[in-house]
Amino acid sequence: MLTYANFHLTYILPVICVLALIVHPFINRSEIFKIGFISGIAVLYTTPWDNYIIMRGAWTFPADQLIAVIGYVPVEEYIFFVLQTVIVSLWHLLCARWSTPCLHFNHDKRSYQLIRWIPIAVLTAVMVTGYWISVPGTGTFYLGCIMWWIAPVYIFIWYGAGNYIVTKLTSSAVSVLVPTVYLCWIDQIALKANIWHINVGTSLNLFVAEDLPFEEALFFLLTSICVVLGLSCYDKARGMCETYSHEFPHRFGINLTYLNQMCRAFIKPEYAMSSVVTDDIKTSIEILREASKSFNAASFLFQSGIRLDLIILYAFCRVTDNIIDDETDVLRKKCKLNVIEKFVNELFADRKSDYDVKTVPYTAKVDWAYYQSELTGEEMASFRAVSRIAFYLPRKPFYELIAGYQWDIEGRLVRNEEDLLLYSSYVAGSVGTLCVYVMLYRCDNDVYDVFGEDDYVIEKARQMGRVLQLVNIARDIITDSETLGRCYVPTEYMDDEEQEIHILCNEKKPRSLGNKKLKKYSTRMIHLANKLQSDSVGAIRCLPRETRGSVLAATEIYRGLTSAIQSSQTYPTRASITKLERIFIGIYSLYVKSIQYVV
Repeated sequence: MLTYANFHLTYILPVICVLALIVHPFINRSEIFKIGFISGIAVLYTTPWDNYIIMRGAWTFPADQLIAVIGYVPVEEYIFFVLQTVIVSLWHLLCARWSTPCLHFNHDKRSYQLIRWIPIAVLTAVMVTGYWISVPGTGTFYLGCIMWWIAPVYIFIWYGAGNYIVTKLTSSAVSVLVPTVYLCWIDQIALKANIWHINVGTSLNLFVAEDLPFEEALFFLLTSICVVLGLSCYDKARGMCETYSHEFPHRFGINLTYLNQMCRAFIKPEYAMSSVVTDDIKTSIEILREASKSFNAASFLFQSGIRLDLIILYAFCRVTDNIIDDETDVLRKKCKLNVIEKFVNELFADRKSDYDVKTVPYTAKVDWAYYQSELTGEEMASFRAVSRIAFYLPRKPFYELIAGYQWDIEGRLVRNEEDLLLYSSYVAGSVGTLCVYVMLYRCDNDVYDVFGEDDYVIEKARQMGRVLQLVNIARDIITDSETLGRCYVPTEYMDDEEQEIHILCNEKKPRSLGNKKLKKYSTRMIHLANKLQSDSVGAIRCLPRETRGSVLAATEIYRGLTSAIQSSQTYPTRASITKLERIFIGIYSLYVKSIQYVV
């Protein structure tokens, strides 16, 4: 005999276990808190209603199939409130985590108000109608009770997050429909097994499928929607806090201060916030999409706050690099470099040391009028975006980037591997350092542990940055030569330094060196990268747990380029890996390779 408890053990808990295994790389304290918070609200809000409709005879439960009853409701029913919420929440996490929240903000006041109030008016009518038709003992009782019970929740959620939700209809629909279909199927099983019974006298006696009353299907659909709306509510508020850190300065924490901030962020309409902030972020995202498919793919593995700031950082590095590279005149290059250095000086003017960082957002004194006349719109957007997150970042890595640009302007040659590693430290080791600070600040730990220059984690992050830059250089020998007239291959690798430098930097005809030589140079740099990677990857264990798998997957996706280079019979002009290969590397790294770093 299938009891209510056995029903949970057979049809609910296994599904939760499978979903938990699938989404575990993306679970963090904030997600756990969100699921727990929504589950708690579901129990508190549903308990009085469930007791009422059972008292009025809409549902009945055979006593011999229950563990115990509290009020009119079986203990297993209370448990079901939580289990359904968990199933929908885990599935929603898998469906909806892939977009950046601020991309779904609506800054147009007129459309915002229409989207907010028209559905609320309709829902109010539904609530009143439900109350009117929920007469005990009549065929519309169950339906009416569902209507007046669910509508107030929808109204509350829609008031604060309706505009956010309408831009995520596809992911929300998938988040709702799959659990709804499954829950309806197991509801049929439960009804056939007489675990619970629907009173024909208080329902319409319409059936969506065999043994599945219309009201039951509607109940599971509307409650699944309710859970998804609640989760989206939280995501909208969290997105507001991450996007507008200066207005919502508190980091995640299970305390009243953070909860109060989240409530304010939920109620706050997006049109009341600056659209310039989200426009700058959109520009940064476009820069990333065009510049690096591998980094763009890897960024989706991180939780939204970390992903957002990594995108901003990457866009700034790309923009400043292009500012230098796009100028052909050396004097103009130096003027552009001075602009970048002036900006960095202003950004960190109040710092006492190279690794002095702040924990509370503040606005740096930047002469934006000056940069308006010196920079393009895209460049200004990137500069503004990085200025908003610079408060928790150290200044030294930015000056190292400038040193790397200075190296390129001077046309310095890379004489040996020591030079190669120094240059890589300037342009990529610095970024590795900044990435660690982003992960530490944006992760969901209560404490922001600040590292110094000599810390083990920072040193290994710098080393991993060098690894990825070496892969870059090994891939781009032809591109660097043909487009920029540059060579980062150590001259000690070369058979005839003068001739080969002339071919690469002056003639810009790298193919004349021959495939054998190009592959030999790239292979040596890849071997050096592999050696450094094996020495630095262990430091992943020192990062916040929720970031470890994503960091490993991100670096492995990028290092996947080495396979494309080495497997090619000729040296490729610019090696790349397919989208399918990036997905495979990401999945394998997240679920298999990362085990040794997260256990």
